[in-house]
Amino acid sequence: MKKKVFLLTMLLSLLLLSGCGVNLSSKIKLNKDFSGTRTMSCTFSSRDFNAYFKGSKEDLNKLIKESCPDSLTYTSSSDGENDTYTFYLRFSSLDDYKKKVSDLLNFSPDITYEYGDSPFVNGLIYKENFTSKDLMTWLYTALYEKKYIDKDSSSDLWDLKTTQISFLGKTYETKDKININEMTYVPLSSIDIDTITEKSGKLTRKIKFNIPQKTLDQNSGKIRSYFDRNDITWENTSDGKILCISFNANNFSDLAQKTRSVLHSKSSFGTYNSTCSEDNPFKLKINYKESLDVSNFLSKKGSVPVTYTFNGKQIFNDSIKDKEISFTSSITQPISKYEIAVVWNTSKDIRRKVSFSFRKMITTHQLSILKKQFQGPTISDVTLSGTKTITLSFVQTGSISECNKDFSALFKNSAMTAKEHFSLTAGRKINFSDKIALPFNENGKKLSGHYIFASINPKESISVSITPAHNVKNKTKQNTSTKTISELVHSDENIHDLCDFELTGNSFQANYQGNTAASFWMNVLKWGIPVIVLILILLFLFRKKATIHDMFHTIKQSLSEKINTFIDKINKL
Repeated sequence: MKKKVFLLTMLLSLLLLSGCGVNLSSKIKLNKDFSGTRTMSCTFSSRDFNAYFKGSKEDLNKLIKESCPDSLTYTSSSDGENDTYTFYLRFSSLDDYKKKVSDLLNFSPDITYEYGDSPFVNGLIYKENFTSKDLMTWLYTALYEKKYIDKDSSSDLWDLKTTQISFLGKTYETKDKININEMTYVPLSSIDIDTITEKSGKLTRKIKFNIPQKTLDQNSGKIRSYFDRNDITWENTSDGKILCISFNANNFSDLAQKTRSVLHSKSSFGTYNSTCSEDNPFKLKINYKESLDVSNFLSKKGSVPVTYTFNGKQIFNDSIKDKEISFTSSITQPISKYEIAVVWNTSKDIRRKVSFSFRKMITTHQLSILKKQFQGPTISDVTLSGTKTITLSFVQTGSISECNKDFSALFKNSAMTAKEHFSLTAGRKINFSDKIALPFNENGKKLSGHYIFASINPKESISVSITPAHNVKNKTKQNTSTKTISELVHSDENIHDLCDFELTGNSFQANYQGNTAASFWMNVLKWGIPVIVLILILLFLFRKKATIHDMFHTIKQSLSEKINTFIDKINKL
């Protein structure tokens, strides 16, 4: 704290010097985008240098080289009597300038810059809470800390000269802190920014500038010239006119870019990202961000009333100079037709292809996001085809439980179930239920489509029905395959039954009953008759056991007698 007090005392004492010691002058060359150069020249008088500086010129050169901050560059020159060191602070923007100035100061800089070049705001405001002497504190401090100057002589060493500001061909001059304010304002009542999402997916925006009659009387020609690159229409009001500019874009970023042009701003921008809704894969939630800059339309208060609406919803209504806006909206891609083709083999092997057709109502990028939602272990071959009329399709293969998990994740309230039971009289029975619940379009119009069911299991007789029955417009039963079904059937498999239902409505349930009674009894006959014959033979043999025993005994005795007779004959020979 004592050091800071001393430095402040030292800087104030520099004002006592008149025409000797170190003369400090400053020039600022500034552009509209606040890029430029601040030049600070320190001229050391040879006479006073020898009187106050305890060192050589080589020591001073070395000190400046070692102590000069990174944000500055410098050059040096000499005319024999004076040595001049010129320091350059180059900056590319207001933020860049603030950062570099902060590195040089012992306190936080406060910089105000506004430039207006519109019929409503015109002129310059440029203010700083520091001087060039404050920016050179690092040099004063280095000289004192290295003991090249002492406390008594420091008050006689420095002399602050003027600071010149050059801006767009005009020069301003000050010996103290910069404080320029020559802004003029012509009032604008309000700005309305209204955006609508069209059915095609494009965004249309209308910006209305509510201009009082007094302003029109003063600057009518300048106002027309200011917006001459836009398609302008006018609306009359009780106290002036409303200047309307309408435009559209394929996406929000392009819309914000066109808005930036209308507002004559360099800092307005817009971004967006889309995510699918959890309850409807054809509904997109869109997160919007937009930065508005209306600094070319301000009043003396430093703001202008702005109303911002999106799809009829007011996002904000406030007086602003600039504002960061964040909001969400949603858009639904309506479906017009569907086709669900199912191939049944067993509860462990079910295959289906699902296709949705619709007219494109969202952007290509949003379609790609929508497509990514159709995923899961059983889902494959997700495709988008077509131009004006788009078809999104995917294939499912796996067990009923696996396919149900993926499909119901996409379409809530949909479900696939299968139950089996076996009886000695009827064989194996299978009840398969396929409940489909597709999302409604925002216009409430019912969907139409086809549900095709085919069986490749030769052991089951088939019965398929759809509920509610009034959803079924037509039913076709055949044994020939359709193109879609053929894509799901292997080369070594055959279609045994096929039902094609033409439907209306978003929700329905397909019920399939498979019965193996015929194949069961065929198997029973195939294996049962030989077994029965064998059993009958065994029973016959068992009941005739005594007779068979006597027969074998008689045969045995007969054979024994014949053998003995044969042996006797051989012995006699």
